[in-house]
Amino acid sequence: METTIRQLDKPTVTYIRKHLDAALKPLAEKLGVAIDLGQCTFEVSNCRFQLKIAVRDSSGKAITEEAESFKHNAKLFGLEPADLGKEFNFQGQPYTVCGLRTKSRKYPVIARASNGKNYKFPCRTVLEALGRDVPPWL
Repeated sequence: METTIRQLDKPTVTYIRKHLDAALKPLAEKLGVAIDLGQCTFEVSNCRFQLKIAVRDSSGKAITEEAESFKHNAKLFGLEPADLGKEFNFQGQPYTVCGLRTKSRKYPVIARASNGKNYKFPCRTVLEALGRDVPPWL
């Protein structure tokens, strides 16, 4: 790829992301944080990455916005803050509760599958899978 970029397209933005990730990795290690470029939107002449920086907990895992939200807002959704990190089974697959998106009323609970991908769940589904009673207001 030429060093002077004249316009942006998907391969060019992918190239830029690869190099930004490589440049940010030493900084993240030096500071002891997790740095994620997140989503990218682009036009022909500009692009925007959604940079996220998160501190790490005592085990070295990044503390995500969704995890913080879960700790603070779980009770509003019929869950307990201690449910963060709990495992449940859905349709024969194991999932781990890893966060909460309060703006998503229909599917606010974020859970990670064993393949590492995150999935959205309704509170009712997670509560039932955890063997808990579902509040009548849910």
